[in-house]
Amino acid sequence: MDRLRQAAYRAGLDGIAVTHARPLTYIESFLREAQAEGRYAQFAHEDIGLRLDPKNVFHAAKSVISGAVAYKTVEPGPAAPLTGRISRSAWGKDYHKVVREALERLVPFLQAEYGVKQWHIAVDDTPLIERALAGQSKLAAIGANCAAYVPPFGSWVFLGEIVVDVELPTFPETAPSLPCEECGERCVKACPTGALMAPGKIDAKRCLSFLTQKTGAIPPEFRKKLGNRLWGCDTCQEACPINQRAKRAPREEFSPIIGPHYPLLELLAMGKAQIAQAFGETSMAWRGKNVLQRNACLILGNQKAAAALPVLKDTADHHPSPTVREAAAWAVAEIEGA
Repeated sequence: MDRLRQAAYRAGLDGIAVTHARPLTYIESFLREAQAEGRYAQFAHEDIGLRLDPKNVFHAAKSVISGAVAYKTVEPGPAAPLTGRISRSAWGKDYHKVVREALERLVPFLQAEYGVKQWHIAVDDTPLIERALAGQSKLAAIGANCAAYVPPFGSWVFLGEIVVDVELPTFPETAPSLPCEECGERCVKACPTGALMAPGKIDAKRCLSFLTQKTGAIPPEFRKKLGNRLWGCDTCQEACPINQRAKRAPREEFSPIIGPHYPLLELLAMGKAQIAQAFGETSMAWRGKNVLQRNACLILGNQKAAAALPVLKDTADHHPSPTVREAAAWAVAEIEGA
């Protein structure tokens, strides 16, 4: 499979593995338990049975090629006052597009080398359970923080799949191993909200990455734990010793366009068109104005930013979104009560 691996690297992938398109039965009980306990990810498809079998997404499926693209570029550095932190995953160009384009570049090789006639590409946009497929294919090991680790890049990777209509030889023979038990559960202890309940067990609805992206109000119990996070959360990954020494991937596509930190007063002054222009190339663009401005208000409240009071008061009085108005009013109360 060296030819396939080299073709994948030329296409822009940093890791590749192949598995049979069989149901992911090993993960079913974990997902159903999470769903029954109210821990199941809100952004995930509700039908677990649909998610388990690649043939439910692509009926001709015989093999699944799992690919990884690494995205650890520069370090975030210290934050300036009145700014919010953006997760590494959103600093550069939208990973959905970057990974999809890499997978598309691999397709001609699959057609010529293996006679592939039908295929389906997925990049976080189908019911497929991508981390589970990466684990089943032995591309990745799943860490105590529930992230997929692809050596030598740690969990700083994006995943994508090509599901094909041909039975391909599977590789590699062995999965990567993780010494998670050696670090004293640093990721679990670092999680600000307790979303990581134990190694390998997560309450997705308490995860700050989810909370920064959901619509509507962020519950009061999580607002101070938000800290200065404008979008996403990297805490459990940054706490991991493996990730701290992970290989960098100096890819131009993931060099910061809008991160690592963003000025919050500037963000609150933007209209929809300005936000679309500023964030349009990144994976943050899909949520739009209200979610970002809600988060900005909460961060300013957490920072006790007195300099932001005039803007926050105006936002609380005049913003068209009741959710953003409420977040601004909360921030004003936090600052004036400090």
